[in-house]
Amino acid sequence: MTNLETYKNCFVEGLELELEKVEDAKAESLERWDSIGQMSLVALIEDAFEIEFEPDELMSFNSYTSGLEILKNHGVEF
Repeated sequence: MTNLETYKNCFVEGLELELEKVEDAKAESLERWDSIGQMSLVALIEDAFEIEFEPDELMSFNSYTSGLEILKNHGVEF
């Protein structure tokens, strides 16, 4: 499985999204992306990529796209 597939699967599992809708995911438009959903998603991503989000990254992680940028900053290649 590629890193991109792994990342997308975190959204499918953590926010119970359909795979086709993952790339459009934004906290502001998803009911499931509340504080509990955020922590679930972050935990899945941290485990999958063996990283730890910094506090400022947690605050800025509010979309599929922003998560990709955070992971790239941790050296994850897509």
